[in-house]
Amino acid sequence: MRSFLQDPKRLLATIIAGGVGLVVFVDSLGSIPLISPVATLLVTWTATLLGLALLIGLGSVIGTHFQHVASREPTWGYSVVLLFAMFTVIALGIFGVPGQAFPVSLSEEPLRLSFRLIYEPLASSLLALMAFFSLSAILRAIQQRRAEAICIILVALGVLLAQTPLVAGLAGVDAAVGSFKDYVVLAGARSILLGTALGTMVASLRLLLGFDQPYLDR
Repeated sequence: MRSFLQDPKRLLATIIAGGVGLVVFVDSLGSIPLISPVATLLVTWTATLLGLALLIGLGSVIGTHFQHVASREPTWGYSVVLLFAMFTVIALGIFGVPGQAFPVSLSEEPLRLSFRLIYEPLASSLLALMAFFSLSAILRAIQQRRAEAICIILVALGVLLAQTPLVAGLAGVDAAVGSFKDYVVLAGARSILLGTALGTMVASLRLLLGFDQPYLDR
């Protein structure tokens, strides 16, 4: 594969993408009179393009599942459920609930009500099923007798037992759990966030410098 420096089209795309990213990045560091209007305009264009891309993707999903239903493919029933849920949520967001004086907004009460009555119970059911998957994973880890897995299991069981009413009422347990969360868990979470931030920074620099070009059709 030729270097993008030897391909004028790829070089132009790289310069445009890197320039736009650099302008928005510099504007995020501080308000600069000459750069802020340009960065705001670029972000507005990006939001518009994302909205158009979302509409195109939505049309593609609708067309694909309508074809599944029309051709009576083996999974056409799932397509019917998906289309029904999609159009229901869109209708609730645009027109609201009949007889209710809700504001017409995609973020107001009709959508929240549909999510509260349908989505949240489904999500709770899936989370409840995770307990059985976790138990199965614990049994497999014990059978393999790996020291790392057993250590994780013991820590998880200790934290769970410490939060039960019988154990949580004992003297010193609450303070011990709080110290464990404040020092061990918080340190691990911060290290993960720091690693994620460094990885994001490296990936962003590679995009700005043209080493990675996901926006080009390969």
